[in-house]
Amino acid sequence: MAVVYGLALSARVTLDLHNLNNEGTEGNQQQTRMVTILDGSGQRKVVNAVSGDMLKHMLVDHLIPLLDQAHQPLSPGARAHDADRITANNPAFNTFAQDRKNSESVVLTRMLTDCSLTDIAGALVTGNRAIARKSVVELGWAIGLPDSTITEQFFHVKYAPEGRGGAAGTESVTGAQAIFHRPASSGVYALVCNLDLWRIGQNDITRTYVVSRGDRAARARALLHALSAMLVKPNGAQRATQAPHVLGLEGVIAVSSTTLPPPMVSPLAPDFEDQIERIATTYNRIAPDAIQTWRVGSLAECVERLARIAAELEVPELSDGRPD
Repeated sequence: MAVVYGLALSARVTLDLHNLNNEGTEGNQQQTRMVTILDGSGQRKVVNAVSGDMLKHMLVDHLIPLLDQAHQPLSPGARAHDADRITANNPAFNTFAQDRKNSESVVLTRMLTDCSLTDIAGALVTGNRAIARKSVVELGWAIGLPDSTITEQFFHVKYAPEGRGGAAGTESVTGAQAIFHRPASSGVYALVCNLDLWRIGQNDITRTYVVSRGDRAARARALLHALSAMLVKPNGAQRATQAPHVLGLEGVIAVSSTTLPPPMVSPLAPDFEDQIERIATTYNRIAPDAIQTWRVGSLAECVERLARIAAELEVPELSDGRPD
């Protein structure tokens, strides 16, 4: 495979009876995440959705052990799955970052070399200065298709060892039969994901690579495997009793070998697969062999394709860190 600069996934994922993302609880009723969108005809619809924040959390949970297995450096915060990553539980780095003798570009280089998760998932240094590492990963909301998604509320009673007669449902002590309502959603969800693989190991200020080509390739492979793992096991909320049934996945994987972005079209559009392939054809007229696309018709096929791309990919090696 040629050098890979970016990868995009546009897919419809079928999930049944999940509660991966919720907004909190009112009284004894849990509220699931709902959003308002426009459908293909411009009509407003209210549908269940899983936020991009939750999806990225799922991906990062899978990514951390994969980076560790690839012998890539992880900061104490990253190892602890702390969202602050390199700035968490890391006094040595924080002292270095707040020292004005160290320029922003020098601090950013240390962020990338000391913590591979910060390199990929991003972080923000705060204090007497602000230095940001933008995430290589871009995930949109997973949005339920209006005509193919439904949310229901289910009645639950906490188990009471002393029996139903000894608990009226109003006590809060352990053993009382607390009554509560929990949502479960089923449907087809539009998922979009873009990975700027060419930015791995690149200092955003100096626009140069500060991580070796071998380590950048290892991090890119780990990221693709983490994306695959997120699709197989979405680690969202309520998995203990509402682990989602992942029924299927249909969509397009696009890979770019130039600065032209891998095409990504929302699966909310009925013809999203055709549109992606038409964009790829147009881009390939502009720059021959710039884009490759693969239609995937199942979760297994998607996992197989991502694994093959990971095994064959090469990362750019340019003096200034920017794609040609």
